[in-house]
Amino acid sequence: MTPLLLVVLALQSPAADTLRQLALRLPQSALVAETRARPAATREAVTFAFARRDLVVATTLSAAYAVAWGDSFLAREVARFAASSPERQTGKVWVDSARRAGVTVYGRDGAMAAVVVWRRALARARAIGDTAAIASVLGNIGAAFSSTQQLDSAEWYLERARTLAEAIGDVPVAANAIGTLASVREDRGDVSTARAEYAQAIALRARIGDTRGMAADYNNLGLIAESAGDLAEARRQFEAA
Repeated sequence: MTPLLLVVLALQSPAADTLRQLALRLPQSALVAETRARPAATREAVTFAFARRDLVVATTLSAAYAVAWGDSFLAREVARFAASSPERQTGKVWVDSARRAGVTVYGRDGAMAAVVVWRRALARARAIGDTAAIASVLGNIGAAFSSTQQLDSAEWYLERARTLAEAIGDVPVAANAIGTLASVREDRGDVSTARAEYAQAIALRARIGDTRGMAADYNNLGLIAESAGDLAEARRQFEAA
């Protein structure tokens, strides 16, 4: 394994590692319940299964997730990975590892340092034609530019992340892109579009059990209503959060 991959594997959450172990011993009905309860950890566990070339775990978890959430995107990604050449598999794992490493760099060194890492990941993702990885990294870069108030750049990357994610059915990436775009609209003073996009992001997040993202979007809607002097609506949104 490369040093980058070893570092990223060490970042696997306990919940994702638990799901990896459960995938090897639970019947499907019980595993469906587990993936229903921990959707984000399931997606993480599949990514780490790719890194280990553990297609049994990846296939088992993605199938359970498809039943639990009515979302076959993970299962399609696993099938695509399994059918890929060893070189493309290695490329995909490298891109996923670099993208996660960028998140660590973001927390340690700031947004622009992370963008340097993510641009390398984006170039590799494009080289191997991995649309899911391209959309995900575009979203990361767009969010970084949004956090530094580089709104034109943020919008450019986020719109492309959204378009690609919607085209391939990657609901988490689409929801994140739309939610961050809503923040960009709000920063530009386009409150009406921001409100509509927060609501759209909430609807997508509800489909995949992203309760943390929903809470953030409801909170943002509450702040918009509060700023407009609509305290009843603000209270309703804050309570939903």
